[in-house]
Amino acid sequence: MDTGFDPFELMKYFWVLAYAAIIGIAYLIGKLAMRKRLNKLRDLAPFLSAQAVSGFMGPRLEGVKGGRKFRVTVLSGGKGSPPVLRLTIESFLPVSFTIHRPTSLTGLLGSFLKRAPTGDPEFDAEFFCSSPDATAFASVFSDARRRDAARGLLNRGYQQVEVKKGEAAAILPSSDIDTELDPARISGALDDLAGLSA
Repeated sequence: MDTGFDPFELMKYFWVLAYAAIIGIAYLIGKLAMRKRLNKLRDLAPFLSAQAVSGFMGPRLEGVKGGRKFRVTVLSGGKGSPPVLRLTIESFLPVSFTIHRPTSLTGLLGSFLKRAPTGDPEFDAEFFCSSPDATAFASVFSDARRRDAARGLLNRGYQQVEVKKGEAAAILPSSDIDTELDPARISGALDDLAGLSA
């Protein structure tokens, strides 16, 4: 007599439900972390006359500084990598470039990227600058205020400063993102980024 009860058939449903529960829990944990960051940005928004927005890439602030649109975005870190704070502001500079502190990979990158000197030997020794147009880059960075603004961002711990397609960005990986979202820190970094890209 067949009772219709097959324990192996029930096990298939158990594993489907277990996977669904794990995915659901991971989604909720991610959602709670995003909500926490969004609330932190909402607390910061009034200090920068900005608005906190939740988006696909994570929560961000949007505002206007000196007539130019800016964004403060918190990107989630991956496995073994911290979250990233990304500041962006509209740029009117006529040249694309990247500036960062030399690392062990800089030598390798140097064979692919053309180093662009600023004309300031001290700055050029301290930072690695690359640009597709070294002449235009040197002209833009002949202004000491731009070099000081870039130095200020990198001395604040930002890993990289770049200008591409009409947008200047400063990138800061940080395991303590809440400390980095201090109003004075963000405002100072945005001032430096605006000074660099004006």
